[in-house]
Amino acid sequence: MAKNKVYALIIQGLVQGVGFRPFIYRIAKDLGMKGCVENMNNGVRILVAATPDDRDLLISRIRTEHPRVAYIHRISYTSTEMDEDDFDDFTITPSHSESDEVTQVSPDIAVCADCMRDRTTQPHRIGYPFINCTHCGPRFSIIRDLPYDRSQTTMGGFLMCPDCEKEYTNVIDRRFHAQPVACNHCGPTYYATYNEETYIDYETLLKLTSRLLLGGEVIAAKGIGGYHLICDASNERAVARLREIKQRDTKPFAVMFRDLEHLQVYTATEPMEERCLVSWRRPIVLLRQRSRLASGINPGMHTLGCMLSYMPIHYDWFARTEEPDNEKKIFCSSIDCCNGYRCTFWLRSVENTEDGYRIRDRDSGGGIRRRNRI
Repeated sequence: MAKNKVYALIIQGLVQGVGFRPFIYRIAKDLGMKGCVENMNNGVRILVAATPDDRDLLISRIRTEHPRVAYIHRISYTSTEMDEDDFDDFTITPSHSESDEVTQVSPDIAVCADCMRDRTTQPHRIGYPFINCTHCGPRFSIIRDLPYDRSQTTMGGFLMCPDCEKEYTNVIDRRFHAQPVACNHCGPTYYATYNEETYIDYETLLKLTSRLLLGGEVIAAKGIGGYHLICDASNERAVARLREIKQRDTKPFAVMFRDLEHLQVYTATEPMEERCLVSWRRPIVLLRQRSRLASGINPGMHTLGCMLSYMPIHYDWFARTEEPDNEKKIFCSSIDCCNGYRCTFWLRSVENTEDGYRIRDRDSGGGIRRRNRI
């Protein structure tokens, strides 16, 4: 029987940091193929021993079944001089660079419903604030260099515990080759300083910051990437204090809501706007306001910039700051200086007040400069 040719497929587009290699691995195994898949600077490369028909079937399935966050710009292929016997199975191989080309980088992705459920059921992730999987979590914010591998991100300094490593290497697990995978035993944590005291226990932090929010204080918090300021959007004094810290007289602020039902109490929404709000991007959407919050949020305007929770800690704050017949709103704003990039002057300004200050111990990626998300 004639041996299959070995083809090299190059897939370009948004294909790193979106679970693309595990996806390719599963399809190739399903089709009984031999070869390998790897990240490269300019995309993803697949080496596969196949007939022309099987090669075309693989390409067709890649185009129609790829992860929802992925975007394929182009798939090209060439035949190689390699031999089918060079491969015993299909594997995910270490990434490498062959050119100066740069692929698209996945944006950060809002925490998914499956991970939120895992926070209540998996013993090593009960309440863990940085939970993630191949479908969600930080991507762009943690990259130091390409190709996208854990060692090339700010998670490289966190050694996986046996539980996380088992998930990372299990092909049927949702965290198979999820580069930021972590848990309470081995991942980054939050810590906070307040009134010259440091707090590291997460539940203690939540109690402290929830009390501050309910008391009308302003908190500086590390988001997925940059920092943002948080306060109760229904509290006039808190919003006024925030404007003082930001030195922003009238420019409107954005408001975060717990969920779509909560948001619709204050705004009117159209179906397309709702789809945007609940998407994995969690964008800020400008909506027509129907009920007022603190007057200082959007002075003289009838529209409101709105977003939904996108990190576990947001959900935790909402759960702990709700009061009977008075649902609390969490207000968020980036700590930006005039050119849009993070400015440490404002962090010092916040530190010099009696308001809360909150930070975590995983850095944002240093290799790519970015604007803050909010």
